[in-house]
Amino acid sequence: MRPQTVRGSRTKDRVIDAAFRLIHRQGFNNTSLEDILRESGVGKGNFYHYFESKDELGYAILDRLAFWVTEELGREVFDRGEDPLEEIFCLFERIASAQRKAACVGGCPLGNLALEMSDIHDGFRQRIGEILRNWRDHISEAITRAQEQGQLARNMHSQRLADFIIAGIEGAILSARVHKDPSILDGCFDELKRHVGMYRPD
Repeated sequence: MRPQTVRGSRTKDRVIDAAFRLIHRQGFNNTSLEDILRESGVGKGNFYHYFESKDELGYAILDRLAFWVTEELGREVFDRGEDPLEEIFCLFERIASAQRKAACVGGCPLGNLALEMSDIHDGFRQRIGEILRNWRDHISEAITRAQEQGQLARNMHSQRLADFIIAGIEGAILSARVHKDPSILDGCFDELKRHVGMYRPD
């Protein structure tokens, strides 16, 4: 689940890229400004030309994650006019593939920041909440289309199922990261598919 770079200033992008890598591995609070400057090769003066503070840099990273959820994820998974349930299952495969490629190291960047920052930084909490709502909306809209097409029962709550799916995804990533075992993702996602299948009309 690593977002692609949204190109702007080359120097600014270098700082964001370096900070993203470091924060993904060691967390926001354990990453110092000096770490970021060293990793990016950018001087302090250039850093403060683009960012007033480390918090503002953190918001830029969240903006990149938001772009990935609303634009890349939406376009590549949910806006292709395919079977809506297959879109959701494609999401599972994309996430499992990315985690296998990373050898289950690092986990989910958004989930990591949510765990670390939500109780101690209200600005981060609110922005992370917006991203999660956008992600939920993509899944919920696919569920609603599946209901309209007769694939899922109409008397179920699409947003609650979408929240359950996101919770399952994040939990699967966490467990696979702890055990360094990508097969956990496959098993959890198979169970999520079975759960969604329970809502098929009789």
